[in-house]
Amino acid sequence: MHPGHPRRRRHRRAQLAVGVLAGCLLVACGSGDDGAAHPPDTDGGHTPTAPATPDGTDTHVPATPAGEQVTWVLRELHSETGPDADTAEERFSEAFLDEVPAPQVALTFNGLRQLGPFTVVGYEGSDDAARVQLSGADDTGWLLTLLVDDDGRIGTLTVAPHDPPPEIATWAEVDELLTATGADVGIYAARDHDGTWQEIHSLDPATARPLGSTAKLYVLGAVQQAVLDGEIAWDDELVVTDDVRSLPTGQLQDAAEGTLVSVADAAEKMISISDNTATDLLIDLVGRDAVEAAAAAMGHHQPDLLEPFITTRELFHLAWSDPRLRDSWSDADAQRRGDLLDAVPPGALGVAPADITDVAWTAGVDWFASATDVAAAHLGVQVLAAEDSSGITRNLLALNPGVAVDGDVWPYAAYKGGSAPGVFVLSWYLEDADDVPHVLIIQLAANSAADLADELRLVRIAEQALDLLAQ
Repeated sequence: MHPGHPRRRRHRRAQLAVGVLAGCLLVACGSGDDGAAHPPDTDGGHTPTAPATPDGTDTHVPATPAGEQVTWVLRELHSETGPDADTAEERFSEAFLDEVPAPQVALTFNGLRQLGPFTVVGYEGSDDAARVQLSGADDTGWLLTLLVDDDGRIGTLTVAPHDPPPEIATWAEVDELLTATGADVGIYAARDHDGTWQEIHSLDPATARPLGSTAKLYVLGAVQQAVLDGEIAWDDELVVTDDVRSLPTGQLQDAAEGTLVSVADAAEKMISISDNTATDLLIDLVGRDAVEAAAAAMGHHQPDLLEPFITTRELFHLAWSDPRLRDSWSDADAQRRGDLLDAVPPGALGVAPADITDVAWTAGVDWFASATDVAAAHLGVQVLAAEDSSGITRNLLALNPGVAVDGDVWPYAAYKGGSAPGVFVLSWYLEDADDVPHVLIIQLAANSAADLADELRLVRIAEQALDLLAQ
């Protein structure tokens, strides 16, 4: 669509309004999946909706903390004014209001009202997160993303343009829709054949691209190897401190100093909700060298791309605390990069979630691997998990399949996503009814965060790619 098109101008005005309303962005570290921002590394589960009521709410929006706040937001958008400052203080978190003072919330709602009236056409989410597909004026599509904090108050609220993808019948259509984003795209779909991957479809699968939170597969592999070697146990306890406290996504970033968490619980959080603080606790436990060794053992074609293997906390500091650090990192060899990591200050991070807006992977601040590397990593961690009678690793990988997966087609579905500004990765290891392993890896790397802003559309494309994989 050309820049002068009137609907294009409408979308740009909305993004400006939403930029004010966003307050605290949820970053899936990169979501986030998995980072993430993001809408997080994609949550699984879908709640179907019925036609919307006149006030834009829906009888099928669930009575979860997130669902109740979605209902309130939509009712406010169908009111003529508001919310007033007192109501905003009740509804929004302190962190959100630090970015958007309560009196300004009403001004932003006024801007969004001009794009309506809105009706709900789709809803998916969990207790504390929701993605709501909306239809606005002139049948324009929008995606409302909302997350609540532990007190049930809104910590993240964004509204962005959303254009649902068409029905997909061929892999060529998958390629076309994903490359149309303007991102550099890697795809690898394969099934196991006598112990090796038999390619079903691929698009430039050997090029290394940023991973975001998908790199946590290598951390999990290192942890599982340490358990098998008897160096650690799943019930060992880790301590949350400010020196390992990272940013969202996750829960442990909000845990009190001294909070104890078991290795198993940290690993579960790292994979199922892409908890960044849990990830850094585990890296601290096994050591950076062990994660680098795991990456090589799990089949990365050029493991030195991950050396030194940075923590999520280090990534946030390098990428968004001081722009000069990116240049230093980009130009540095492995030894100099180690020095830069040694210089990361201890204690609370000097970066806020709202700072995570521009692309950093182009300066090399991320974790890098190809689509075939990710496929090998999934298989590698499954091979390690098969040696552990506890079944912990295999089970936690399947807790959040990322999307609604047909259990009759795929009785087992392991998933890890990753996201950051300009980065979006979805990856599955699946076993069919005959226990035959399959993989689907989708990587997108863009120079502009705006190119990948409609994450739900990307997820819907990936869901249809899973259907093609099943065929």
